[in-house]
Amino acid sequence: MKYIVRAALVLAATAALGLGCSKKGGLKQASAFPDSIVNNEVVAIVNQEDTIRGKDLKVLAYVAAAPVDSLKKKSFNGTLLDQLIDRSVFLHEARAAGVSAPDSVVDMMMKQFTANFDAGMGKELTKAGLGPTDFRKAIERDLLIRAYVKDKIQPTITVTDADCKAFFDQHEASFTGVDSVCARHIILMTSPADTDKDTAQKQQLMDSLRVRIRRGEKFERLAKMYSQDGSSQRGGDLGCFAKGQMVKEFEDVAFSLKKGELSKVFKTQFGFHLVQVTNKIPAAPPNYTIAKPHIEELLKAQGLSTELQNRLKRDKEAAIIVRNYKHTEPKAAATKKSGA
Repeated sequence: MKYIVRAALVLAATAALGLGCSKKGGLKQASAFPDSIVNNEVVAIVNQEDTIRGKDLKVLAYVAAAPVDSLKKKSFNGTLLDQLIDRSVFLHEARAAGVSAPDSVVDMMMKQFTANFDAGMGKELTKAGLGPTDFRKAIERDLLIRAYVKDKIQPTITVTDADCKAFFDQHEASFTGVDSVCARHIILMTSPADTDKDTAQKQQLMDSLRVRIRRGEKFERLAKMYSQDGSSQRGGDLGCFAKGQMVKEFEDVAFSLKKGELSKVFKTQFGFHLVQVTNKIPAAPPNYTIAKPHIEELLKAQGLSTELQNRLKRDKEAAIIVRNYKHTEPKAAATKKSGA
């Protein structure tokens, strides 16, 4: 029954807006869309209050940094329109809830948005038929929707301690920490321009430094004297790092050493290295107290996403959406007839 009523409302809205009676001076059906976009063509009307024109789609495409040729594709234009229809549906709900976006906030966001515009960008937008008013309209709309979500919907999403604990129990392994190593190193940089003699000399110097350290000279002192990267001023101290933070050759050596152990001279893409491990920190076991704030944030984000999807589906079913161009609804997948 509700679909019959909705269909009647759409037909009534179409007639009221003059979409089917262009001969009498009513609104003319868009002829360019979706093959191309014409700025002032009305391509859709939502709830008899939000008119979506071609330039609105261009603004959305620009904000999304879409490639220039994208607007020549039917599928891309259709996606833009669907996104604007979704925004209009939410905007209708935001207005009904009494949410507003102060002019001062809109002005500030507009100023931030246009701060990086140069003369070339201005010419590009002018050529596309877009001006500050078009972007201000989009910014105000999105601020209203954001305020509605933040003030009216987010507070309704609750997560209990039991929810968090259940999630932790199901994903406990993912909250295990990672092994870390604390180390210092000496590096002699190599270059593609190095001759065989250069390479041999650097290798010999590193071998001699290793011997000196093993005989009791301070690693930190030699690092300050010979090492060729920024860590030299700290005596070669690299701090602590987990797997995946260093190049593989370096990481493999560092994690293979015991605390206090000095490596052999080895080579990476950067040069020759000597490494000494100063500490090894084993992975921390899963801890619910530490993990809970992250779990709570994740579950709230998931809950908000589900709520927004459900509201959008519900509101679109109730909305009056008039597509003002030749539009064919996608066919539903055919169901196989069961045998008698």
